[in-house]
Parts: sequence; structure tokens; C-alpha cells
Amino acid sequence: MNSKAQPLAHLTLPAMGVWVFYITFAGQGVRNVIGWKPFGLLAAISCLVLVLQFIAAGRILTLRRIPTTIAAFVLWCSLSVIWSFYPLETMMASALMSATSIAGVMIAVAFPPRQLLDILTRSLQWMIGLSLALELYVAAVLQERLAPLYMREWEHIPDSYYWIHGLLFQGGPIQGVFANRNPLAFGAALLLLCIVFQHLQHRSSWQRTLLWAGASLATLALTRSATVIVCLLVCVIVMGVGLSLRSVPSAQRRHVLRGVGVVALVCALVALVYADAIFMLLGRSTDMTGRGVIWERVLALWAERPILGWGWIMYWAPWIPMFRTLVIRPDGTPTMQAHNAYIEALFQTGIIGAALVLLAVVWVLYGVGKAAVRSIGGDLTGLWAFCLAVALIVQSVTEARLLSEGNWVLFVAMATWLSLYRTVPSPAWGASERDIRGEGPSDKKLRAFDRELSRRV
Repeated sequence: MNSKAQPLAHLTLPAMGVWVFYITFAGQGVRNVIGWKPFGLLAAISCLVLVLQFIAAGRILTLRRIPTTIAAFVLWCSLSVIWSFYPLETMMASALMSATSIAGVMIAVAFPPRQLLDILTRSLQWMIGLSLALELYVAAVLQERLAPLYMREWEHIPDSYYWIHGLLFQGGPIQGVFANRNPLAFGAALLLLCIVFQHLQHRSSWQRTLLWAGASLATLALTRSATVIVCLLVCVIVMGVGLSLRSVPSAQRRHVLRGVGVVALVCALVALVYADAIFMLLGRSTDMTGRGVIWERVLALWAERPILGWGWIMYWAPWIPMFRTLVIRPDGTPTMQAHNAYIEALFQTGIIGAALVLLAVVWVLYGVGKAAVRSIGGDLTGLWAFCLAVALIVQSVTEARLLSEGNWVLFVAMATWLSLYRTVPSPAWGASERDIRGEGPSDKKLRAFDRELSRRV
């Protein structure tokens, strides 16, 4: 590689990381502007540029550093084209799954967790900032609903297809550049977690923290997503427990965590018993806004092909007859996901695929949680990563997005970190890139990590 190109690639790679998160989390907004085919071309170009920058910046990747559970699930999804009920769509979905998986692996290899915290924060700031600006424009200037630009010539646009409904001044719900209130709310929750952890690490001023925390909380209030509120509450509890552990002697932390685990199990059982009351408190129906009907019908289909499933497709293509009438929304449009990552995996990839997803989830939660506890006395980056993992897993109970787009990229990055850092001392989790490359304050362990990474990655 040209030695002159490496510094430029190294300098611009973080900006590419910001774009990767933006296009995978808020890609629907981009599609609403340029259409599906141009978006496909843009996504392909973005993937190619990421690979070229990755190589030019001196990053190296070998197959053995790719997480086994992730690789197995992606391979199983690709193999499902053999028995798929919709082989062409499975081929396309498998290609997209492979691309987002590669992006997640490359991001984990390219950026240490602390640097990725900054990159993800910057990307989420763009998403939330543009979302609020767009909602303000539609409500104050346009003063009518905004449809995706490629639908402007349609004679009839279903209600659920509108991009922005112009309800900002009515208190929402708003959809922003995500074109959907639930992903927008989840993005706001992730930004809130990121900005709080940056502040706790003394890397964000009070003014900046208050600005973006306020924007995140306002977005959460305007989206009215019960799932995300629950995610955030669980993450706040996890954060509180993690911060409390810092004052507990290392020898006693294991006993404290066991007690916390028992309490968490009891709380989960109580929540299960009093689920109806909790749903009423959140202002939601007991079937979680129609999800019960979706799950019932999807599981009935899965029962017809339980071992292998119907074939990987990611989001349900509305032009396929079986999805066109499976679950119909009030405006007459078909539902496009199972609203549960594990039921989705079960339906599309069978028992084998669902088992791989569950194995990956347990492995990531355990591994990231262990890293968080190990480094809790010094750096908080591990606790931040664990909070993000918890948020992804909690949301996966009522949304299938864990298996696609930005959620999947972030999940794969966490799994890759575990492969990269499992033989490395815990301080590396909180190291900045300058630390790892020996350009800033460092020690022998971090320099050893640099050599290990160069040899093994």
C-alpha cells in the first residue's frame, strides 16, 4: 500500500464509520429521498469505500478473528437459499446480511471501543439532529404530511407509507429521518447512553451533555415508544449497578453480582405475572399493539417447516403472496416483520438458525458483561458496551431489528471485540487508538496488545 495513502485513509476512516452507522440505522430516510435502486448503488459504493479505506489504513483481517457464532448464522442464512420458498429474495437478503456483517467486523477491528463510542455518538447526533430539524420543517413550513419523494406520483399513498406526519406541534408521534418512530426512539436512547458515558469519562462538557441529553429526551417523549422506554429503564438499572460496583472491593464483586442476578430474576418473574398491569401502566394493549396476532400467525407458519424454516429474507417482501396477506395493517398494507428477533429467526431459518442466534446473544451478553466487570474499577467503556448490548437484546423481544441494519452491525462489532480482545488485558477495552498505537500515554500491556493485534488480526 502506498505510504502516502495510509495517513489519509487513517484520518478519514472515522468519518466513514460515522457514515456506516448512519446509513445502516437511518437508511430508510435516505431511501425516501433517492429511491430503492439508487440507495442500493449508494450502499454498494459505501461498502467498497469502507473496504478500501480499511486496507489503505493498514488494518488487516483474517478469518479466524471473525466470531464463530456470527459466521455460522450468516452462513446458515446463505445456505437457506437451497430450501427457500423464495430463493431470489433469499439470495438478495443473504448478500445484504453478509455486507452488514463485514461492516460490523471491520468497524470492530478498525476502532477500539472507546473510539467507537465517539464515532457512534457523532453519527447518532446527526440522526437525531436531522430528525428534529426535518420534523420542524414539515410542521412549521410544509404544514402537511411528507411522503417519500419517489412516491410523489402515486395516486394513493397508504397512511403507514408517509415519511413525516407533521405532528411535532401536537406532541407526536414523530418519525424523523428513520421514517419510523420506534427506530427513532431507539436511536435517541442510544445517544443518551453514549453522551452520558462520555460525560462520566470527562470527555463531554456540561453544555454539550445537556444539549444532546435534552434532544434525546425530547425525542423519546415525542416518539412514545413503550419498548424503548423499557429498554432505557433496564439500561439505567444496569448502569446504576455497574457504577455502584466501583466502590465494592474486587473480591466481593462476584457475590454482589450473584445477589443482583437473583433480584433481576425475581423482578422478571413478577413482571411476567403482572404483565397486564404493566401494559396498562405503559398505555399499551396486552398483545403489545397487535404483536400477539403476528406471533401467532408466524409460529403457525413455522410449524410447517420447523427444522430449516422458510428461508432467510430479513424483511418480508410485500410482493410475495404469503406475506401480502399474512398480517394486514389498518391502512390495508402488509406487515413486514415478526416484531421479535427470535421468532423471526425461527420462522426464516428454523430451529437451527434460532439456536445460533440465541447462542450468539448469550455469548455476547456474557462476554461483554465479563469485560465490563473486569474493567469497572478503571475505565467505563466496558460498562457502556454492556449497556448497549442490553438495549439491543431487550428491544429484540418486540422488534426483529437485531438481525438487520444498524442493530446487527453494532451487535456484530461487539461479538468481534470479544474475539479480538479475549487474550488481551482488560485495559485495552478503554484504550484510545492513540494509546494502542503508542502515540499517547501507554504501558507495557497496551504495547503488547498492539503487537498481538498486528500479528493475529
